[in-house]
Amino acid sequence: MMNSVCLVGRLTRDPELRYTTSGMAVVRFTLAVDRRMSKEKRMEAEAKNQPTADFISCTAWNKTAELIANYMQKGSRIGVEGRIQTGSYEKDGQRVYTTDVVVNNMEFLDPAQQGGGMKSNQNQGFGGAPQQAANTGYNNGFSQQGSQNNFGSNNQDDVDGFFPIDNDDIPF
Repeated sequence: MMNSVCLVGRLTRDPELRYTTSGMAVVRFTLAVDRRMSKEKRMEAEAKNQPTADFISCTAWNKTAELIANYMQKGSRIGVEGRIQTGSYEKDGQRVYTTDVVVNNMEFLDPAQQGGGMKSNQNQGFGGAPQQAANTGYNNGFSQQGSQNNFGSNNQDDVDGFFPIDNDDIPF
């Protein structure tokens, strides 16, 4: 059995970093993920005031949470991979059910030169992420040579800090 989800969307508001009593970083955010539909269907839905996107609650922990909070803001594009987690709690005598995506891995998708939703320009690498943030736990298709990686390199193949990549190399 498998519980896996990949999403690409935009943050609906600035993420707020919090810490648990034991000191673990946590950030909760909502992703607006566009529904796949033709241009005509989208225009029809918008005319009828029907939704054209889904709003997905997400939670990230530890270093991933800190990276999202420090480098993303409302409107920033992000790709996340994680698992669906359900839960429930009591509120005013009623049972409330929740569904969240717990983020395992993420990728900043906004180009660095356009701001990428960054709150800081320091130690910038691919997609506006600090260099150590570019790989958050999975092989993202970019080769590493020795202890240096290709993120933010000054290679002549780079164009404004980016280098060519095949769609087959994108993990989502």
